Parts: sequence; C-alpha cells; structure tokens
Amino acid sequence: MEILHGQGKIIMRAVGALVTAFLTTVILLLGFAFLLLKLQLDVGKTEIGILIIYVLSCFIGGFTCGRKAERRKFLWGLLTGVLYFLLLMAASAMGERALWPELTRTVPAFVLCVTGGTLGGMLAG
Repeated sequence: MEILHGQGKIIMRAVGALVTAFLTTVILLLGFAFLLLKLQLDVGKTEIGILIIYVLSCFIGGFTCGRKAERRKFLWGLLTGVLYFLLLMAASAMGERALWPELTRTVPAFVLCVTGGTLGGMLAG
C-alpha cells in the first residue's frame, strides 16, 4: 500500500474528519428525534437542539482532525467546521431548492460550526 504524501494526506485527513462529524450527526439526530417523539418539544427548542448537534458534531470532527495533525490543530478544526457547514448548505439546497436559506439561520449556523470545529482542533492533544 502506498503512503500518502502532501495533498493526498491533507484530503484524507479532511475527509476522515467529515465522515466522523457526519456519523456523529446521524447518531445524535436519531437520539434527538426519539426525544422529540417522546417530549413533543416546540419549534424553538427543536432548532436549538439541532444547533447543539451541529456544534457537537463539528467539535468531534475538529478534534479528530486535530489529533491527526502535527501542528496548527486549530486550523484543521476550523477547516472541518467550514467543510461541515458547506456540506449542510449542499444538503439544504437539495431539500429546499434554495442555495442560501434565510440569513438569520445561515450565519449563526456557520459561526457555530466553525467555532465547534476550531475548539475541537484546539483541544486535540
């Protein structure tokens, strides 16, 4: 098996972090859906819960990516947060048929994804 160097290694690190973040999102959303079914939360609490899931997923993805990096771990976490956000926007565009949903939801989601990923990268030791 060939050892990856340079850009191939960078791409694999970013993809691995995104897969980790995505799997975390799926697991947390399934648990949250069960809670919604049992507790019948209102729309405001549901939106907050989804944002918390985004942050946790980006944090875990950034942490994973930061652990693999030798230096500048926070930048790897930041990259993970940005890529995760772009993945969310792509999924949103497929579902809503609009490339950029409301800015009142997009900007906070971007800030939270980037913050979660950066913190995950910073705390990766």
